[in-house]
Amino acid sequence: MYLFNIRMHMNKYLLFLLLAAGFAACQPGSKEQKDDKGADSTAIPGQATASPYYYLRLKGTVGEQPVTMHLVKTGPSIFRGYYCYDKVGAPIDIWGSPEYEQQVTLYENSRGDDEITFKGKLDPETGFSGTWRGGGTSYPFTLKPDFDGAIRLDVFYARDSTPLLPGREQSPTGTATNSILWPAAANNERMADFIKSAIVNGNSTPAPQQFVKRNIDSFLTAYKGSIAGMDTSGLNDETMNASWNWTSDADMKVVWNQYPLLVLEYAGYEFTGGAHGNGGASYQVLDLDRQKVLKVADVFKGNYKTALTRELGLAFRKAYRMPNGESLQQMLMVDKIEPNDNFILTNKGVVFSYTPYEIGAYALGQISLFVPYERIREVLKEDYSK
Repeated sequence: MYLFNIRMHMNKYLLFLLLAAGFAACQPGSKEQKDDKGADSTAIPGQATASPYYYLRLKGTVGEQPVTMHLVKTGPSIFRGYYCYDKVGAPIDIWGSPEYEQQVTLYENSRGDDEITFKGKLDPETGFSGTWRGGGTSYPFTLKPDFDGAIRLDVFYARDSTPLLPGREQSPTGTATNSILWPAAANNERMADFIKSAIVNGNSTPAPQQFVKRNIDSFLTAYKGSIAGMDTSGLNDETMNASWNWTSDADMKVVWNQYPLLVLEYAGYEFTGGAHGNGGASYQVLDLDRQKVLKVADVFKGNYKTALTRELGLAFRKAYRMPNGESLQQMLMVDKIEPNDNFILTNKGVVFSYTPYEIGAYALGQISLFVPYERIREVLKEDYSK
């Protein structure tokens, strides 16, 4: 059963990464804020664009359950984001693609073989409505754009490629894409400056059109330099050729956006030859009230590691259906799960996330574990549950 669950999860994890690569190759806000969508443009190699890419915070219901969704159109044919049931507050990863006449299907990136989907009509101005399906049942959903108490963000996308051997027919190609979030002009200037500084990691703040291309240029430069001093005659072989078709895909997503918290995800996937590529996501928690990028020690106090290690073990067993009597090492490379610095905060709890190979095998993908505040209040330093 353990191996079955791992394989099913890995199949979905790889499908998500491969489709992402494939698609790439082909003051808090108020109701009075207006949406700044940027100039109308289309993506061309090496050029960053702000439109038709966008971020929406959507609120509404699935059946009778209140839901909040953070949806980003990160590229020409891909949507990514998170949603949560408001009563629970645990972020759930989603991704999908446009189909026809504003029809979109979003897939929940969950474990197991039960496919969970949102399928319906998406209009950036009016919202997303249709049918949620999962667990052998279905419910109507209606979600409307709602930025009350939230930060508005623009999306910038860029793509570029280069032949490994210029002038040679059938040369392998390196391809890179990047998609970033950037505070929209409608936001409070001081707030926007803080968010920009966090995104660029405290470095000088460039124009977003320049910043989105940095990783692309760096990857392609390294790609072209990777064959320095190498005998390239063997690259005429089809199999060898394929292993040199390198790709790099990066994007940003919103996990949580409700004052005073803004939580951003930075995800990336690279294939640089070998049996498979490697991907992972890191998270950044911004306290907009204190103008601070939070660390774990800012949120928890005392001997928080003991309490969180206990709860993370329980969360893993629940998520992966592992009996209490079994050792965690039957599925993981560790016998206990300690909190790391890669975390998410919502108004209901904390998520600690572990990249492939950090605590588990590649086949498990990224492991993200939600712990409700109600189970760890004794070690909470700051109360973000309001």
